[in-house]
Amino acid sequence: MLFLSEHIKKTIDITSGYTTGQLVVEGEMVGLLRDSGEVIELDEKSLIEVRNGDVYEQITIKEALTTETIEGWPLYAGLYTRVKGAIK
Repeated sequence: MLFLSEHIKKTIDITSGYTTGQLVVEGEMVGLLRDSGEVIELDEKSLIEVRNGDVYEQITIKEALTTETIEGWPLYAGLYTRVKGAIK
């Protein structure tokens, strides 16, 4: 049931006009890894929302680049993300 629930959430995001994928942070680049394997670079005009449990948290490019785990890894990297707005 969990797979179906996740699929429904993703479908709702897509029909609401979002581009979905996993957040990628590499050096000074923040991107969105699509299911196809394509990485789309994001910019400051992008509305970026990462899913934290059942809640979406809006973040900026700067937050994606600077917020880290205790070990020093980008905190938001790898999380399910939906984006609206400017995509390079």
